[in-house]
Amino acid sequence: MANTATFSIRLKPAVKKRLAKLAKASGRSSNFLIADAVETYVADQERMLAEIRQADRQVKAGHYIRHEDMKAWLLSWGTDRELPPPKCVCGKEHDDEALCR
Repeated sequence: MANTATFSIRLKPAVKKRLAKLAKASGRSSNFLIADAVETYVADQERMLAEIRQADRQVKAGHYIRHEDMKAWLLSWGTDRELPPPKCVCGKEHDDEALCR
């Protein structure tokens, strides 16, 4: 079993009741469900922050699509005058894997 640490949280009574009901229905403990939820949340937040840092680096390097260009393209979807995808302000073509690396 992995090392663990105890952490205390406060829940609204209604949430605690819902958690207990979910634990019973799933055959898991409330503690397991809380630990799993926190682990998932932390991983999601770490991924999001990494993506934000990458996007910030790309913008600072001059690689982005202007809001107005993206909006015009999206608003053209499904119309008779659909626009081609907007281009990076640097003027270069990028694929998703090599974008600004």
